Amino acid sequence: MSDVQKVKGTMLIDQVRMIRGNKDKDWKRYLRPEDLTIVQGVVLPSAWYPVETYKRCGRAVFQVLAGGNTDIVRLRGKIRGKELFETTYKHVIADRNPMNAVSSFVNLYGQLFMPNPLEFKKIDAKHATVSYAYNDKSDPGNLPFCYQLMGHFDTLVEMAGGKNVKVEFREKMWEGADATVFDLQWT
Repeated sequence: MSDVQKVKGTMLIDQVRMIRGNKDKDWKRYLRPEDLTIVQGVVLPSAWYPVETYKRCGRAVFQVLAGGNTDIVRLRGKIRGKELFETTYKHVIADRNPMNAVSSFVNLYGQLFMPNPLEFKKIDAKHATVSYAYNDKSDPGNLPFCYQLMGHFDTLVEMAGGKNVKVEFREKMWEGADATVFDLQWT
């Protein structure tokens, strides 16, 4: 089972809450029966779940609640990031050093996603890139995931003390690149 991609429940919980909170929406259009079983069950923060379920839930929320608007997804990523970095993962920003925070966040992802899809690279003291490589370039769940991740980076760098935070895509897999690359800069 080591070749199966998995995600910790702590990452899935927010999507499950949004889906459960909108029972009047047509979730079956995006979710498979096995996804609905997970959504309707008890999602434990420390348990492992299929990444495919996580991606389908993310795509469903993106389409149904955000109306396909990437700005909304990025904003939600900022909000969720703030919640996570103020509580469960506050150690990531503890030393108030943005570069250390980005590096720690990438390492943390290795504990939340199996295998870790992120790779960190320091460019200079206030500039880094994070690459996100995934198996299926055509997976429609990756676009909203990347915008949510972008929102996490916005909040992470700012909460760690970075000013004038700028997070942009350098490369996008959905446009043919080998990986989606986030370019993070701050003052």
